[in-house]
Amino acid sequence: MLGASDPTAMIDYLFEMVRDELLLDVYFHYRAEPDHLLVLEACGGLNEAQQQAGARLQFGQAVCGMVARDRTPRVVAQVQGSDNPMTNFIRDVGLDSYACTPLLHGEVLLGTLGFGRRSGVPFTETELRFLRTICSYVAVAKNRLLVEREMLAAMKARDALEKAQRALIGSISRSAAEEDAATAAMLAHEMVQPLSAASNYIATVEMALRGTGGPDVLRQLAQARAQIGRSSQIVARTRALVEHGEIDAEFVAAETLFEEALELFGAAWSGPAPEIAVKVQQGLGALLADRVQIGQVLANLLRNAAQALRGTPGAWIRLSACAVSDGVEMSVADNGPGFPGGVLPEPGRSTSGGQGIGLNVTQRILEAHQTALKLHTPPEGGSRLGFVLAARGGLAG
Repeated sequence: MLGASDPTAMIDYLFEMVRDELLLDVYFHYRAEPDHLLVLEACGGLNEAQQQAGARLQFGQAVCGMVARDRTPRVVAQVQGSDNPMTNFIRDVGLDSYACTPLLHGEVLLGTLGFGRRSGVPFTETELRFLRTICSYVAVAKNRLLVEREMLAAMKARDALEKAQRALIGSISRSAAEEDAATAAMLAHEMVQPLSAASNYIATVEMALRGTGGPDVLRQLAQARAQIGRSSQIVARTRALVEHGEIDAEFVAAETLFEEALELFGAAWSGPAPEIAVKVQQGLGALLADRVQIGQVLANLLRNAAQALRGTPGAWIRLSACAVSDGVEMSVADNGPGFPGGVLPEPGRSTSGGQGIGLNVTQRILEAHQTALKLHTPPEGGSRLGFVLAARGGLAG
């Protein structure tokens, strides 16, 4: 079972092997889908009309739906003499006893698996333990195949993205124009964080597949795919920005911009991180921004602040959004050493040992948003970098 390439076919095989011994007449194998839906993936002992009648169930509907909703096994007996609406479907199928178990791997619900009898003989505890053991093996096998499939898709998407990035930067870099070379550097810089994040997640999944990681590999893969998708957006939008000065603006909440920046920063950052707090003034209007580009600006500022704070006792970073006269100010403050002379470095220069590309990228994106990065040096020390975005409605309207 654990090595099965098709758990559904294996369930069919097991059902045929044990149905006479356990007096089984029917089995239902449902797959859990988003939006609290169960889809009948396989079954045995049902005619076509019965299969169609039970093809889809909502969580909480019928016995299997209750099992999916509560994530706990259920056993019902004497169904033919019952008027419980929960058993209507299995009673119409002719079952008198039914045992259903959730297919769980860690916190992930993969579906349900149920077995039924038309005879009036109830299931014994020994039989129930055996059927639940089968269900546990089915869950492990399904999860393994799902992870392997998602893993392969994530790695293919990452490899395709890296190839496209190299081709794009190579094409631009072949030009002798200084502006084109700067464009190539900008693209390369913009790709570092999301690709690093995707690679980190995929490495975690690879460890899990070798038995050294946690059980939440599907969540890790979803995050990897999200970062790869974000990388693709960054390539497309950065090209539009540097080639045509265009941004893809939409109305978005300040909280959303901070959440996405924190996710990107956290996924790519290695080692201890400073304490990070977020404060968003209540009642702000929606901000007009290219959420991918502004998210990258905030992630850059977060990374720069975290780098400046390495080794600082009690290090902290504060993200804040508040209404100002001409929109909403988004800012990143820290209690680090601040900037020499209280001014931002010149374009192409870095205070953290890098090439200064991050600040160039940030300024270019903000210029396209008709705003600019401003440095504030609080009396108590540290620094605060902020910029103002246009807003609609609310306090900033």
